[in-house]
Amino acid sequence: MPNLFNQFMQRVTRCPFACSLKILFLLLFAIELYIALFHQPLMSYHLYSQALSLTGLVAILALATNRNCRLRLNGKD
Repeated sequence: MPNLFNQFMQRVTRCPFACSLKILFLLLFAIELYIALFHQPLMSYHLYSQALSLTGLVAILALATNRNCRLRLNGKD
């Protein structure tokens, strides 16, 4: 377990933007899931589609920065 924590801390210190995008994506996904399950009829279609688009954009950015971060961690700058 300490080894996993050390790897996580190394990844956070070398790629803080990628890690923050992952956390932001998880939060947005949880919010979207909550809205879809409980509050979608109360929201307008336009607002809900914009929220889904924002979540998708953050997911794409998180994937791109994660790949760049993994390459940097492996020493293949």
